[in-house]
Amino acid sequence: MAEFILMINNFSRLSKKLIKYPQLLHGFLLLRMSDLFDKNWYLANNPDVAQAKVNPWLHYLRYGGFEGRDPGPNFCSGWYLDTYKDVKEARINPLIHYSRYGRAERRMAQPLQTETTNLPSETTNLPHKCPVCQNQVHEFLPLAPYYTENLRNYGFPYKPEEGETINFEQYACPHCSANDRDRLSACYLRERLSQYSVDEQVLLLDIAPSVPLSKLFKEFKLTRHTADLLTEGVDLVVDITNMSEIASDLYDTLICSHVLEHVNDDKKALSELYRVLKPRGWGIIMVPIILTLDQIDEDPQVTDEAERWRRFGQFDHVRMYNKSGFVERMEAVGFVVRQLGVDFFGESAFKQYGITNTSVLYVAEKVEITELVMTDENI
Repeated sequence: MAEFILMINNFSRLSKKLIKYPQLLHGFLLLRMSDLFDKNWYLANNPDVAQAKVNPWLHYLRYGGFEGRDPGPNFCSGWYLDTYKDVKEARINPLIHYSRYGRAERRMAQPLQTETTNLPSETTNLPHKCPVCQNQVHEFLPLAPYYTENLRNYGFPYKPEEGETINFEQYACPHCSANDRDRLSACYLRERLSQYSVDEQVLLLDIAPSVPLSKLFKEFKLTRHTADLLTEGVDLVVDITNMSEIASDLYDTLICSHVLEHVNDDKKALSELYRVLKPRGWGIIMVPIILTLDQIDEDPQVTDEAERWRRFGQFDHVRMYNKSGFVERMEAVGFVVRQLGVDFFGESAFKQYGITNTSVLYVAEKVEITELVMTDENI
């Protein structure tokens, strides 16, 4: 009840501010009522908005829609503006236009190929498939212009092909919004999690949880604890560099994808990840990697957002990893690291799932000391 009252009070305060601008208020109310705007999805897929604690509806209304950011998994802002030039030229927010006019005019909210689920089987023989939601896909969606334009504007010195696991052209699934690293993780998770027997109690720690992958986990019998320091609605509000509230040797598996580049002391964070895993536990740990870097480029003291975009590829990153440096830091805390790439999954699978051939999944395993000292003759 208290949360409901707080929500009403917040809405009332915001409405009083916007009432001076009737057009803005009307647009805001349209978005609040739209079944195509998913607040949690928008914040999860736009971490800069969540970090800034900006009202998601107002952000999308004033900026996000024009930047090509999607309000939810079932509306493609950039595609709508590119398809309907009259909307783009009139500088009308794409979802506002669709809500006021587009739906009645039978305009589409997203590309036709995203609506193939109920079509006859012969029409669903599309070139791609998302391993997260299992839907057939004609083309995956490119990385949002917000990121590519900022990388260019701030002078990010690396080319797309220098990134290890990043597909700029086929970044997101048009059905569930799973990005390419989510899809890579799903390839492994479906196989690895299916190996547990129905009687096993599997405990998963999911740090900075991916919204698309959360639906995949529901397909398996496991207990999942979500954790983050800033995200609302998680089970555990923790600082990854000091998770003292979590017992040692507790989790069977964990996922920590694109988190370490945000924290000042990633070595402490890795040590904590190792500590909370059970012996013989395993986890997927991913970070952005530039293949042409000789060593990790890091400086937590850099706070200027423009400089962070230039050096680290995002305003809230404090480092950019090179491949050997990342592996060395994981191994230094005790992990045995498996690097699973195209040779493991197969080139045809990578092509079908929209994953570049340079992509690598890092699986970190907490191997017991006795196993580490065993030789081939002892096995």
